[in-house]
Amino acid sequence: MAGHRTHPQQRSIQSGMPTAAPLPGPELRIVLNDAAPPELREVGKAYWTLVGIDAETGEPRWEHQVSDLPYGTWSGSAHYVAAAAATVTLPDYVCAACAGDLILTSRQALADALAGKSVRCRTCQPRIDEHAARILDPRSLDTRAQRATKALEQRATQQAERDREDARRAVIAERYPVEPEDQDQLIASAPLLAKLGALAVLHAVGDKKGLIYPIDTDDQRIAPTATLGAELFRAAWHHGLLKIHPSSPTTAFLWNDDTTLSGSLYPGLAKFFMPGDGPVDTRLASFADRLRAGLDVTAMWSTERAELASLAQRLIAEEAGRYFAFKLREHRLPDLTETHEEALRTATKRGAGLFPLGHLYRMAWTSARDASSAYQRHTGMPKEKSITHGLNQFEGRIQAASEDPGALPEPFGEDKHAVALSAITRIVFHTLLGLDPMRAGPAEIADALTGSPESELLRQCDESIPDRTELMAWLRTSTDQWDGSEFRMILGVLDQWTPHLCAPGCAHAHIGSIAGECARIYDRIVSRVDETDAAILTAEATAIANVVHEGVRSGDAVLTAVVETLQARRAQRSDEL
Repeated sequence: MAGHRTHPQQRSIQSGMPTAAPLPGPELRIVLNDAAPPELREVGKAYWTLVGIDAETGEPRWEHQVSDLPYGTWSGSAHYVAAAAATVTLPDYVCAACAGDLILTSRQALADALAGKSVRCRTCQPRIDEHAARILDPRSLDTRAQRATKALEQRATQQAERDREDARRAVIAERYPVEPEDQDQLIASAPLLAKLGALAVLHAVGDKKGLIYPIDTDDQRIAPTATLGAELFRAAWHHGLLKIHPSSPTTAFLWNDDTTLSGSLYPGLAKFFMPGDGPVDTRLASFADRLRAGLDVTAMWSTERAELASLAQRLIAEEAGRYFAFKLREHRLPDLTETHEEALRTATKRGAGLFPLGHLYRMAWTSARDASSAYQRHTGMPKEKSITHGLNQFEGRIQAASEDPGALPEPFGEDKHAVALSAITRIVFHTLLGLDPMRAGPAEIADALTGSPESELLRQCDESIPDRTELMAWLRTSTDQWDGSEFRMILGVLDQWTPHLCAPGCAHAHIGSIAGECARIYDRIVSRVDETDAAILTAEATAIANVVHEGVRSGDAVLTAVVETLQARRAQRSDEL
């Protein structure tokens, strides 16, 4: 078979020389094999289609390059396929062996003959006909047909998969666009756990050009347990502090069908980014800074401080449990059973309410050693029973220390190489509380979280509400500018309203429930008096809420919302006129 050659036209272009037109070539006598399948004959005709003779090199110039011919499903060599498809004779040339007509075996044979070289015919090279016969054998044709059918099916399947992949990529791009968002607003409206989760994921996973992946909530880098890690991730994702990037692979999502997203995903496969403005790689730094500012303890309400204190204690317990389990594995003891895990959770939860993590580390270290020693001392002792012994020792040390705290030895430090503290533990203690998690106990945590700005915020909230007397005066003197049905409609809207709170328990916190009750009062009395009087009586009744919710003007907050809405609707009507 002729070897691969640089096309003369290509060579002329590369050298900057003009391409000469080919000279006429010999008239090959091509006899197609009627026994060959039509598609095989087409390959043979294409193989032997001669354009002419290259004017510069004297070599044949072919219409198709061998590499472009679809011969691979028939044989690994194109000239064997061509031989099975046709018999080709070069007129006026004879075989160098038998002196008969020169029946060509390949393109290279033609080139050699034209170059004056000795060339043997196909008849004198029986292996050519042997290969051709094998190609034309019915069993070979059947096998080839099966292969062709299978290849066609595979190509169809691959194309369908490519089409589905393209369609899914379009769905993901539409569902999860990269759009500008107000970072401050998102952070201000997010709960504490969501903000902590976003920062913990960022610290634990890092980023690649602004994209955060892969997120593994089970590897204990985000949080000491997989459960807490998943809680933190979900809170950050559900509140928009972690956004899914449209470059995430389609396999990261669960699909109801080929192009319908289910709304669920595999976090470890998806790619996330931080909300904000501009390219994703420039958003991250500013968002991380805003997240930290949004976690300033001095600005937290008492509810958030209580939540943070509870989380800090949970982290001490779960970090201690994680360390105890690690030390057991170091002693080549098996994983904890469910019964062991429950006992460990109970012990660490109690210990976290009494001692810093460093003391629990020391107790866990000694108790795990006791478990290993018990197993080695008592031949035939089940390893599970030795773990039970270690847990009993752990619980006993917590109890003894609670009775005599002064006897506690120096707490352990962090084992940064073997069991580094999780990202959320570092953030809560180091970043937010400014405490060493190995030495900070319940008292230090409580001290770091004392005080809150709520009393001042509640006062400011009440002062922002207009005087009740003025509100009622406007209602009574402006009855020509509103009607009772409008008053009732506004109460219905407020019943479903979610207000912005100035502080926990502020005057706006109960607007929905008070408005709903006022609507029911109005409905009960409107059948006895006209709509205007029913509205004014209901407005007067809001004063009861000021008494029920001591210290805040909840009723006045509802009355303000009603009056301001009525005034706004009046102004709108005036503008329309």
